[in-house]
Amino acid sequence: MWWSVSLWFTLSISTVAIALLYAYLSSVKNHWKRLGVPYVRGELLFGNVRRMLFAQEAIPAFFHRISQQLGDVPYGGFHMMLTPCLMMKDVRLINRILVADFAHFSNRFSPESVEVDPLGQHLFGMCAALWREMRPRMSAAFSVSSCRRDFCLVRLCCDRLQLFVQEALQGRSSREFDLKDLLASFTTDVIGMSAFGIECGAIDDPHSQFRRISGMILPHSKKEIIGAMLAFMLPRLGAVLRVKYFSSTVAEFFDRIVLETMEYRKKNNIRREDLVHFMMELKDQGFTSEESTEKIEVTDNLVVAQLLLAFTLGFEMTSSAMSFCLHELSINPVLQTRAHKEVDAVLSRHGGEITYDAIQEMTYMDLLVAGQKYAQVVVKAGLAALLSRFEFRPCPRSSGRPAEYEPHRILGSPAGGLWVRIIPRPWLPMH
Repeated sequence: MWWSVSLWFTLSISTVAIALLYAYLSSVKNHWKRLGVPYVRGELLFGNVRRMLFAQEAIPAFFHRISQQLGDVPYGGFHMMLTPCLMMKDVRLINRILVADFAHFSNRFSPESVEVDPLGQHLFGMCAALWREMRPRMSAAFSVSSCRRDFCLVRLCCDRLQLFVQEALQGRSSREFDLKDLLASFTTDVIGMSAFGIECGAIDDPHSQFRRISGMILPHSKKEIIGAMLAFMLPRLGAVLRVKYFSSTVAEFFDRIVLETMEYRKKNNIRREDLVHFMMELKDQGFTSEESTEKIEVTDNLVVAQLLLAFTLGFEMTSSAMSFCLHELSINPVLQTRAHKEVDAVLSRHGGEITYDAIQEMTYMDLLVAGQKYAQVVVKAGLAALLSRFEFRPCPRSSGRPAEYEPHRILGSPAGGLWVRIIPRPWLPMH
């Protein structure tokens, strides 16, 4: 008799627990419906992200799908598992959030993630007050004045890029290149020199240490992607599972490079107006929170985390923007001809030199690609360097249009690379 009572009690408790769980999940699922916000209907537990979570759909493709499913609305809701998310589609609202009201949208991940991964203290992982204090300071490090000041370094990398492609052609009429690989080397050198003051040598040697490490920063395998996605969508679970965003190899490399660079500069009284110097000053002086008036200590981990993020975005996102732009131009010869004409005309007015002022005059280039001010200068300079010497055409390994994304990557990365045929221009304008 006792076992029947025990069984009944167990079944009752289980039924109540299941009912409560179902009610909670249903409440989460109907979050946007209760608020009267347009939304994309999702699954009970996974929301709208099951395919992305299991690395079957790239992140950019996911957001594009959600945007398309929402239709013609200024904003709309969706779910990342149990988390309600709001997608802003109206440009004016987006600008207001990112500029005027950015201080009200400060929280990112759970604070537990920083305890597990000290290098998670970058801008994407900061919360509340610290993020509001660091964001304008980091933005100041990439101001218009810094763009103009560092342009000589960008131009040096442009010269190396031109020379590398020219030598790789070896007198042949054309050659196939993977744009992403080629331009990642270019942007690695640019961010290494302008932010760290370090010669990475990635253009001349694609197997250089910096280029090898840069290829390891973001998750590649399906297992790594699932772990990163879980940590992103369920940060507390990620903290419990001790998921780290950067491998120990990457963390140790940047920790050593940054700390050795700062120590060398301090010991030899070297001053360079770059991101390393900016972070050194911030570390020495600290700063006071405007909200709490408390002194905020800038630790080594905080410094390394900002530099690692700057390096990652500096080489990855700018190289992707350049790659997709040239891919589009390769299959749109009319647009490429227009870009060639603008580059030729502007450079002819500047003695054939790619200068900061020349880049500002390339207004058609602004229609092709636009991401922040510093990144835009780098992208336009690299594109001008290549378009002034070469033509780009499709090849048998070229991606379709639009190019498909690699689902096993965090950022938008083309599946199988972006291959084009590069041809020396049959004539070059007299400068």
